[in-house]
Amino acid sequence: MNLDNIWVKVQLDDTIAFGLLYHLLYPGMCQYASQLVKDCHHAEELVHDAFLKAWDKRRDIVSKDGSIKKYLFRLVHNQCLDWLRKSKTQKESFMQLLPSEAWIHISEQYGFDEFLIERLESEEITRKIRSVVEQLPAQCRDIFNKSRFENKSNEEIAAELNLSVNTVKTQIYRALQKIKEQIYG
Repeated sequence: MNLDNIWVKVQLDDTIAFGLLYHLLYPGMCQYASQLVKDCHHAEELVHDAFLKAWDKRRDIVSKDGSIKKYLFRLVHNQCLDWLRKSKTQKESFMQLLPSEAWIHISEQYGFDEFLIERLESEEITRKIRSVVEQLPAQCRDIFNKSRFENKSNEEIAAELNLSVNTVKTQIYRALQKIKEQIYG
């Protein structure tokens, strides 16, 4: 299958061709991005963003060597480098906010490595989520805890609590909405 022929169709606004191109290249691009940023979640987001950029600029993109695959991988590469630069800048800014004594204490308590700030942010978000979950109505909280922290399926929870599967799904949805509201505004 010639990717450059598919790209010609994409340039003519063929969304099916774009979906095919996405399907063919996405896994390899995610693997490549993961090697660069060392984070699968961010890698997937960066690849997705690269495809969105490619779609937005599809009429203007002309690959000099005639290979859209090379062009898209270069786009992902640049997305990753930009993300790494921004991430480094954010870490440096964060580190400047605290006195060196605080960093010594933090590194002794948590161990200092390149992911320290991410771990601290993750712990803070986890605390916020647990706080919101504790404020949920009892049944909603119980269902959410069984789903997310005990890894039970909706069917298992429904059987255990003598509820319908739809009730379980609705309660999980409400819990997630409440968490989203409280954490992200």
